[in-house]
Amino acid sequence: MDMQFARLRSVYRWLFSIEEIESNTTLQWLFGVLLLFFFVTFYQWSSSTVLSLAHATRNVCWPHFPSCDALLFFSSSPYSYSQNIFYTLLFAAMIALVYCAWRRWWTAAHAMLLALFLWKFVAVFFLSYGIGGVYDYYHLIITAVFLFVPHKEYFAKLAFVLLYFLSATVKFYPSWILGTYFSSLALGLPLFPDALVLPISMSVIVSQVFGAWFLLSRRPLYQRMALIYFGTFHLYSTIFVGFNYPSFAESTLLVLFGPLYRYQAPPISRRAIAGWLMMALLFAFQAPAYLIPGDEKLTMEGYRFGMWMFDSNHQCVAEFTMYYREARPDFRTSEMRDRPGTPCEGSRCVTARSLREIEGQWVGTIRIESPKAEVRCSPYTYWQRYRYLCEGAERVAFTFDHSVNGGAFFRIVEVPDMCALTYSAFGRNQWIKEPPEARAIGFPVENIYY
Repeated sequence: MDMQFARLRSVYRWLFSIEEIESNTTLQWLFGVLLLFFFVTFYQWSSSTVLSLAHATRNVCWPHFPSCDALLFFSSSPYSYSQNIFYTLLFAAMIALVYCAWRRWWTAAHAMLLALFLWKFVAVFFLSYGIGGVYDYYHLIITAVFLFVPHKEYFAKLAFVLLYFLSATVKFYPSWILGTYFSSLALGLPLFPDALVLPISMSVIVSQVFGAWFLLSRRPLYQRMALIYFGTFHLYSTIFVGFNYPSFAESTLLVLFGPLYRYQAPPISRRAIAGWLMMALLFAFQAPAYLIPGDEKLTMEGYRFGMWMFDSNHQCVAEFTMYYREARPDFRTSEMRDRPGTPCEGSRCVTARSLREIEGQWVGTIRIESPKAEVRCSPYTYWQRYRYLCEGAERVAFTFDHSVNGGAFFRIVEVPDMCALTYSAFGRNQWIKEPPEARAIGFPVENIYY
């Protein structure tokens, strides 16, 4: 038994290049950053109801995995302690990880980090369409490089730079090229006058497309200038996006490109093939939004694949009209109507809710508005989230109006019965329209980021 365990351990160490971690201070610091962000993630998820069985009807599944609710296995308080127990076990694992790192037991530490990675990966890409943000993508991608490929330090650096580049591609749109993302906000661009919105927006695109590569430079001056620029950029972005993304980006940037930075030539060997394949997968992950015909910023088809943070200023209005075939229904929804005249403090607000009898048939209506720029207005999300309204209804009419960067509201969805619809994850959905088929409904007021 001891011999079999020793052989298995030896294979594991070779397969995942554990010796690199044991001899590389940069990778050991990176391990600490990755572990810290697992703690941040699970701390937030431990009090969330998104993955709770008790709230499964509110969960939105990915289009490529529409039966995700069948895999949910715990419930949140006050229905059960099972969610609390699960995350307590993960917390215990993270404490054990710290101990293993302190004792320099890197094989055991790697194995436990792999377990954390697998849970987060499954949760983000299979169990819930909305639980993960772009900062989680960054974290998972850098963790995958750390866990799975040889030449870990080099490919972690390259992956981080490629993520900047891919993040810039979603900015090839008037939102950033013309600066309309910020000029359409009521508060504009923080700390800068409106006259500087256009040059600052363009400078971000140029820096992410071209400037990020200087982080890999062998010339200390260029490399340090790029480090200072992106460090400042992430610090400033905290004003908009909060602590999640900047906390991971700043710490990873400092570990990979700060005082411990050393220039490394691209590895060309058989062992490096896995790393180059993973870099290619990053481009493949970004591709669906570009391969699906149409204006992705308006239809939001494929937008969750790849780097989609901070793409455009979105506002939308969804309206559901339920037609009931029998007597007066028990009309309940998980959303309550917000008081008229009060500001919307959530990602979406119910601004109208009614039940009336029309020609002997009961008709219920729910109108939901999402005024904040940070919230992506995906018709798929609304269709999936509110499909429970079909229960007991003869049909549910669905309209969806979407405004991008302060432009006109276009009615991109207008269907008599959303209960009969299907959705394609990797192709155009004919029930989601674009202009001129989608008619202009009106214009939005200036909004805020969050």
